[in-house]
Amino acid sequence: MFFMCPDMDVRQFGSITGGRRPISLSVGASGSFGCGGNSEKVKLSLQDVAELLQTRACRRVVVMVGAGISTPSGIPDFRSPGSGLYSNLQQYNIPYPEAIFELGFFFHNPKPFFTLAKELYPGHYRPNVTHYFLRLLHDKELLLRLYTQNIDGLERGEPFAPCMSVPASKEDHL
Repeated sequence: MFFMCPDMDVRQFGSITGGRRPISLSVGASGSFGCGGNSEKVKLSLQDVAELLQTRACRRVVVMVGAGISTPSGIPDFRSPGSGLYSNLQQYNIPYPEAIFELGFFFHNPKPFFTLAKELYPGHYRPNVTHYFLRLLHDKELLLRLYTQNIDGLERGEPFAPCMSVPASKEDHL
């Protein structure tokens, strides 16, 4: 997950020096946050990020998410060997994994796509702590925009307004 606070006043946060400028934070599997946007690299803890949000040092948060946020809900990512979606499509009898999402193959044989879509249809999976964190950002009026590559719809459901969640894939031009 990557989120950016374009309006952060870094003077309000002791461990980051400098003036008023945007700050970008990213978190990986380790759970530690890295801070970009300035010449020195700063490691932020989850407590540091909570403080930024509680003190409203970040008032307009832009979030970018991918498949990783939905894997705890039981939805596989696309490319992980063995457990990813592309590794588990043998039952669809398709020539190669990506064919299930290609328009040319769909026109030839739409059944594999519709079968998979039914499995992934919203309502079969429940949101997890990350989705609820995004909802909290929305409820606290801190979420400016949410860019997602996900097709599961978990972060697009209630209460996100359609204009706040923007689908983003390699085919989209942002």
